[in-house]
Amino acid sequence: MTDRPRSPSRIVSDRQVRMLRSAMGPAIIAALDDPDVVEVMLNPDGKLWIDRLGSGREPTGAILSPEDAARIIKVVANHVGLEVNREHPILSAELPETGERFEGVLPPIAVAPIFAIRKRAAGVIPLARYVANGILTEVQAEFLRSSVLDRRNIIIAGGTSTGKTTLANALLQEIAATGDRVLVLEDTIELQCVADDHVALRTKANTVSTADLVRSTLRL
Repeated sequence: MTDRPRSPSRIVSDRQVRMLRSAMGPAIIAALDDPDVVEVMLNPDGKLWIDRLGSGREPTGAILSPEDAARIIKVVANHVGLEVNREHPILSAELPETGERFEGVLPPIAVAPIFAIRKRAAGVIPLARYVANGILTEVQAEFLRSSVLDRRNIIIAGGTSTGKTTLANALLQEIAATGDRVLVLEDTIELQCVADDHVALRTKANTVSTADLVRSTLRL
């Protein structure tokens, strides 16, 4: 049995992934491949930082030139078909294949090119593990479960890297167990819904807003 030949679009995608990884360099790739690292950040001074589970933010010791940083941002923009330059200096995108959230900024918005790469959660942490790890009490977890069953509105709020998406994924797992049809609206793909009957919708910059998606869900 021979391997099925890859489509031209797949070959182009593979080439783009290789170009992006080559442009990023070993320090960024090592951070992205580290399961304990949740975010990679480049500051205007060229210093590369990471946010690691358990220990928080720390410098990597690596320094990127403005030219290298700008090239990374432009390679990402090219992959997603967006324009980024002095007139359009902000890029919001997702990295190819792996889906990390990418936010890049060019001058004159910043004094030098900067970016942040936010990794997606590796998997869903159920509410039972929240209890086992002492993050929630059994009473709190049961309250959340009953709130899902009672179809209550639940707002998850907090600062960056406080676990909002992780908790939302845990609640989505509880929603999936109800057998209901689930519609997920996002700006960038971060939530993980395991429901058999679900639809994921996302906004598109300058074209489709969250309000547009809400209106669409009324007919879905």
